[in-house]
Amino acid sequence: MTAATTGPAATGTTADPRFEHLLSWVEHPGLEQAIRFSDGHGTWTGRSYAALAAGVRRNAHRLRAAGIGSGDIVLLVGGNTPGFVMSLYGVMHAGATPSIVAPAGPAELDARLRDVIGTVGPAALLLTREQAPFLDGSGPLGCRVLTEAAEDDPMADGAPEPPEVGLVQFSSGSTGVPRGVQIEWRALNAQVRALHDWLSITGDSRVVSWVPFHHDMGLVGCLLMPLARGAGASYMPPQEFIGAPARWFAEISRSGGTASAIPSFALGHVLRKLRPAHLEGVGLGSLESLIIGAERVAPDALDAFHRLLSPFGLRHDSLLPAYGMAEATLAVTGVRPDPAAIGTRLVDTESLEPGKPVSFADRGARLATRLISCGRPLRGVEVEILDADGAPLPEGAFGEIAVGGESLAAGYAGKEFTPLGDRHRTGDMGFALDGELYVVGRAGDGIKVAGRWLFAEDVQIIAEAAASRPRRTVVLLGTVRGRDTAVITVRNCAAEEAAAVGRAVAAKLPGLRVTVLQVPRGTLLRTTSGKLRRRAMWRSLVMAGDLSAHQVWDSATDRA
Repeated sequence: MTAATTGPAATGTTADPRFEHLLSWVEHPGLEQAIRFSDGHGTWTGRSYAALAAGVRRNAHRLRAAGIGSGDIVLLVGGNTPGFVMSLYGVMHAGATPSIVAPAGPAELDARLRDVIGTVGPAALLLTREQAPFLDGSGPLGCRVLTEAAEDDPMADGAPEPPEVGLVQFSSGSTGVPRGVQIEWRALNAQVRALHDWLSITGDSRVVSWVPFHHDMGLVGCLLMPLARGAGASYMPPQEFIGAPARWFAEISRSGGTASAIPSFALGHVLRKLRPAHLEGVGLGSLESLIIGAERVAPDALDAFHRLLSPFGLRHDSLLPAYGMAEATLAVTGVRPDPAAIGTRLVDTESLEPGKPVSFADRGARLATRLISCGRPLRGVEVEILDADGAPLPEGAFGEIAVGGESLAAGYAGKEFTPLGDRHRTGDMGFALDGELYVVGRAGDGIKVAGRWLFAEDVQIIAEAAASRPRRTVVLLGTVRGRDTAVITVRNCAAEEAAAVGRAVAAKLPGLRVTVLQVPRGTLLRTTSGKLRRRAMWRSLVMAGDLSAHQVWDSATDRA
């Protein structure tokens, strides 16, 4: 399963010569589209491309005057604000490499910055004026701390000086401590061109997003991508979407938004928070592309999401499941905007053995999972399915997903650089069929039962169906005292309900030990994109913790 790296671009996606790279808009800022920003409380303000470009040039001048340029890394604290946008592009305009840290409270942010500074050795930390007070009182961080340029500061002259390394972005941390992924300038631009090609983005498009700019989906897919084409955009802070998701839909309706992207957990969040009455007056008919990624997309959640929103104009062919990761800059595969139905397959999970063909089940099968296609590789991206020894497998065979191509990262930044090479083994398991990728789960989040692979995502579906609070129920898989075990963690759940969840899983998976833990707030760990950090939870609860202190039900002792 390999994407072609040559051939004509899709109709209407020929690159405008003004936007031959990510900074071209700074040289030609006379664009009609406005960039809108919400303050997080429902009040929106607009910035023209010309105003943003002026701020970019002021920040570039400030950095150059401080002796910062080519080869230097500049840290930024993420924020969906105009100050962050001007700071980010200012770093690139100065020829330096931006690296973005997720925001947090003062104590946590201070610790996070120290960790990142120790990893990437930045020349400076550049803060927006709104962020600077959060670090008041911090001791020396190990690098210079600068604040964004003022409106009356001088501007950098001449054309931008693009950096050789375009970005150091941190992976989500779903399998451990986030790592700094080093992306070359050419790879970053290749990914943006591939996104333009996939989604047919033009200067008339409009992206509406709440995904945080410190996450690759929010940064590359929702900020760098539309600005490179001079498109319009509207940005909300993520906490505003979490508290009032109807405002996201209202801005799509008001602005005629054509494209957006969300992590898959947002489907369930919308379904829990919104009813049709909350969307009165909203029209979503302009939306051509809603990318859904970051974690395996649940078919039932996608169907329910569409049922809720179709009366307001949301078309099913605008829903585009995708697969990606920081190591690939962002997107690897994606469903194309097409009136045809999204591909789904009912997979016999007992057939999932690496290197062997996948079998497809009837609806009455004991262990069957409905999987949604993640689409075809983007232009310039290569995808293979590998066996345990790293040899490519044919279509229809189950194995590890490997990624290569033009937008593959160079490697992991740190005290010692670790190159990725030409092919990155992702640790995700899946198969390809009819040229489309189906993702099953993480290689580290599965166990073999009777010689067959069982993945946490599949057990999660069973547990959530029996749980009164699915979002607070997480399945972990591994070996406990020599036995293959499903450890189900629940929060704010009565003992009787917890036992019912355990029995439901044990009934579907005879022979597997099932134990249910009642855990406190803060135990259910997720990345910034909503991915469950199952490996980290396994370490803290099973390897380093005391299971008996939290256990409320166990299949080995249940007599009900």
